[in-house]
Amino acid sequence: KATVSVLNWAVRNRVMAACGARWCAFVAGWLCLAGRAAGEQKNVVLIVVDDLRPDLTYGFGQDQVRTPNIDALAKEGTVFHNAYCQQAICGPTRNSFLSGRRPQRTQVWNFADNFREVGADWVTLPQYFKEAGYTTLGSGKIYHPNSPPNFDEPYSWSQDRKYQDLGDTVTPPCNQKTTSSLCVRNNTFEHFTDYRNVKLAVENLQYAVAKQRDDGSPFFIAFGAHKPHLPFVMPQEFWNLYDDADIALPVHEEAPANMPPIAFTYEIDGMSTFHVDGVPYPTPYPSGSTAFPHNVTRALRRGYYAAVSWTDHVIGELLKEVKALGVDDDTVVALIGDHGWQLGEHNIWGKHTNFELATHVPLLVRGAKNGAAGRAQNDVYSLVESVDLYPTLAALAGLPAPADVDGADLSPMMSGAAATKPQNVAFSEYPRCPPDVTKPWGDLTSCIWTEKSAFTAIGYSVRTPAFRYTVWLHWDGEALAGDFKRPPVGTELYPHDPRPGPVDFDKFENENVAGDPTYAAVVEEMFALAKAHWAK
Repeated sequence: KATVSVLNWAVRNRVMAACGARWCAFVAGWLCLAGRAAGEQKNVVLIVVDDLRPDLTYGFGQDQVRTPNIDALAKEGTVFHNAYCQQAICGPTRNSFLSGRRPQRTQVWNFADNFREVGADWVTLPQYFKEAGYTTLGSGKIYHPNSPPNFDEPYSWSQDRKYQDLGDTVTPPCNQKTTSSLCVRNNTFEHFTDYRNVKLAVENLQYAVAKQRDDGSPFFIAFGAHKPHLPFVMPQEFWNLYDDADIALPVHEEAPANMPPIAFTYEIDGMSTFHVDGVPYPTPYPSGSTAFPHNVTRALRRGYYAAVSWTDHVIGELLKEVKALGVDDDTVVALIGDHGWQLGEHNIWGKHTNFELATHVPLLVRGAKNGAAGRAQNDVYSLVESVDLYPTLAALAGLPAPADVDGADLSPMMSGAAATKPQNVAFSEYPRCPPDVTKPWGDLTSCIWTEKSAFTAIGYSVRTPAFRYTVWLHWDGEALAGDFKRPPVGTELYPHDPRPGPVDFDKFENENVAGDPTYAAVVEEMFALAKAHWAK
């Protein structure tokens, strides 16, 4: 029965460094298959959720959304309270954390590119497990569609069973561009593709467990939920969990005071008009006078909460099967949101910014009972990043540290052996494409299909325990980076409460204090951190 040796993995990494070509990765992978006792490696189940902000009860102290399955997972594992994505949009963030590289290395800031264009020989997160002898199978939205092409088959996934994503649909369809971004359906669960995708994940798990019992091979099963991404669609029973009268309104329905215009997003997933129940509403601008009517805001928030509850039910189907098959004790389970979402806070609906609610993601990790870090029930308040997921899962599974990735192994923080990463800082970024950077409201695309050399600005955001700082720079289309030599387009600084505890989503980033002389030294220090990180 093939198992992995740490010594041979070191040899494998030397071979990879020497030749770099994909055929070397294939050959070097076989050098791993000897020497360690069977059963030492742990299985992994990875769950990725689209547009899930940390609006969760257990660990985050929120009380609006009902997510019993995610709460149960959090109670059994480690909650990373302050986890941040590297870019708040689906394709780039997934290219980043699944390759283990930050956007400045993947050079993926939109849907036009993918990491294989610059890292043809990079070993992805699932591919790393595959090369270690794991059965790696996936369904749903793990990679963003066509980024990389064909869900990165055959590199990331075993070919025992083809990777499948049935898309983001419901029968009958929900047409958000002409009718409504909120659709409640009185259909059986089988009419929703997230449900059919999770059933594929359950079948993948059943296949992998049977194979493990036959030949001893561990498994890596990935499932990606499309919801709660727009349009907000769910079965009627999940809509019925909530009542409009109980839905709180955002406190600050206007952009932060003193915010540079470049920081705002003037669209909702590329739409300048938002339809609800057949009625069109213009996308809000920074002024609170453009906010949606309160009945619309409550209906949309209710729709998001109900879509999250539906997604929680779908996830529960997979978690239930892990226990039913008797592999729970030897399986690492991780859940991550690809980025956050704003539900009318600051008059923004969506992501596509560097604000806290766009970049803050839920990250929950439950270790195997007798694996590295054990099944630590822990709350980690130090700053971590989505890019840390790759090396962390490798360590928890009992594999050596992957080579040439940007993230840090968080397992010592799970066990209590370490309090923070070496640098307690998180980095995020977002490009902008308006022809005139002083009038960004002309940019309704969020650069989604813009050639990357044609960006006009980029925001580099630095989060420390006490502050979020974002510097908006002119874009250098030749260097494919922000130009630190030119005066910034805009600067933001927002104080944050560094104390552990539940977060009030309405409390922070309501006033930009970058121009306040009181914070001049902080601005200088944060600019230095940004420059040291990006101006390499």
